[in-house]
Amino acid sequence: MIVGAIVTAAFGSNASSPAGVVIDWVPNGGTGATPAVTQLPTTSPPMAVSGFVFPIEGGCLPEDDSLMPGALREYRNGTHEGVDVYDSDNCEFVGLETEVLAAKSGTVVRADWIYEDLTEVSLAELEEFVQQGAITPDVEDAFRGRQVWVEHADGTVTRYAHLAGIVEAVDVGSTVSQGEAIAFVGESGTPESVNDPGTQVHLHFEIRIGDDYLGAGLDAETVRSLYEAAFVADQ
Repeated sequence: MIVGAIVTAAFGSNASSPAGVVIDWVPNGGTGATPAVTQLPTTSPPMAVSGFVFPIEGGCLPEDDSLMPGALREYRNGTHEGVDVYDSDNCEFVGLETEVLAAKSGTVVRADWIYEDLTEVSLAELEEFVQQGAITPDVEDAFRGRQVWVEHADGTVTRYAHLAGIVEAVDVGSTVSQGEAIAFVGESGTPESVNDPGTQVHLHFEIRIGDDYLGAGLDAETVRSLYEAAFVADQ
């Protein structure tokens, strides 16, 4: 099955991961990585977090609530769990291979050095799974494309998705400093990367608290307030 190929490309030989774990990537020259498993923090930080910098230099939160966490995503019958940073609704230019910055210092727990782009065939199979209601975490992950995840000292994890590439020094287990370039904006994992290339170039950025995203289940106004607070420097 094509989805099985996507999952293998993204997760090695294990087709799924248990809840509450992060699948780590260890590049090995493309011969097939064996994923390592890192347990997520068992204690969640407070609902409100702060001290992050925006992952695009000079960037800001979009004005459109549909680009914020909690918005519906009909193409996969799901809910948006992060912030989409497009050039069309931002304070700074965002284009293909614009640098993606670490929002806070931390340790890299996932870096997709081994990644296969979606094809017409693999996208069609993913869409068939969606139509059948078989939306597993692996299917959702395939739609996020190439990713980097960073775990922070406060227990949060930030995810950076749809990447075009990763900075050479960034790998699983490496530490990154706040504001350090870790990756490059792309459109990997989006249906448009197959059907209409170049039209969905953006960064998908998440702040994860425990097993969920910041603002899960809350109204748009509250979610925006939480994210505005997140990008306020710690006192």
